[in-house]
Amino acid sequence: MLQSGDVLTIGETPLAVMQGRYHHPETVRPSALARLLCRVFHPTSSLATACGMQTLIDLVGPARVLCAWLAGTALKLVGSKGWFYRLAGEQARLIDDVTGTTPPYDQTIVLGPDHPDAFCEQMARALGVGVAVVDVNDLGRVKVLAASRGCDEELLQRALRPNPAGNANERTPLVLVRPA
Repeated sequence: MLQSGDVLTIGETPLAVMQGRYHHPETVRPSALARLLCRVFHPTSSLATACGMQTLIDLVGPARVLCAWLAGTALKLVGSKGWFYRLAGEQARLIDDVTGTTPPYDQTIVLGPDHPDAFCEQMARALGVGVAVVDVNDLGRVKVLAASRGCDEELLQRALRPNPAGNANERTPLVLVRPA
């Protein structure tokens, strides 16, 4: 099926699961900081639970999370959104909390993938086509986390915006993008 010019994309969550980057929330002991900060996040956010927030705190440290929250809140008050996620680091955007993914991982907290750039380059060499790790949702948002050399990220954005893999029980971790 693979042809020259193709780009094989893999969702960031399935890659993280394959890398073993998930754990059950029962293994997380939320701190007072996690229980406090999680309350201010939108209910659909993976950081809206104490376990999801504590997972981020465990990854980047309580000081970074608190500083990101304080700065993000201040900037939000003046109309600039999204700063918490930028300041707290890449994992803040990538953590999928319980129900954030498909069964059987819908009962676990899934972190973002480890070394997605190296994965893309290694797989591109092995397959002979471009490879990209992407985070796509049903709201039309596409984030290319990593891509092998030569991938057309604008093409990926256009091709993946309608979310051809789906977000429910489709369980489609791979999407082949072929330039027209």
